[in-house]
Amino acid sequence: MNGKFTIEQFQNYCKITVLEHMAAAPLTIEFKNLIDDVIKRNKCKKILFDLTHVEFVDSSFIGAIVYAYKNLNNIGGKISVVVKSAMVYDRFMVSQLDRLFKISSNYEDAESYIKE
Repeated sequence: MNGKFTIEQFQNYCKITVLEHMAAAPLTIEFKNLIDDVIKRNKCKKILFDLTHVEFVDSSFIGAIVYAYKNLNNIGGKISVVVKSAMVYDRFMVSQLDRLFKISSNYEDAESYIKE
């Protein structure tokens, strides 16, 4: 793509990998546009967000993932997020986003959830 994200499409879900270490406001607009593309153009109803490269995430970027959740939830879809950084994981947990979607520290758990 543009060196900031990769998109892979599998049989029943899409995977968006964020390649940046800092997922903050400057990246959020591009990220939301990418989410819209994946939902509309790729017709993905299930998205796995791979944030294993991300070491910092701000509230605007988390907001973009919630935006994806709301859009997909409206059409019967769902999302799953993989994180490696303890700081990023804590940001999601403090926001209680684990109540909305699967937040996992490993790819296998996230993938098995999204395939259900």
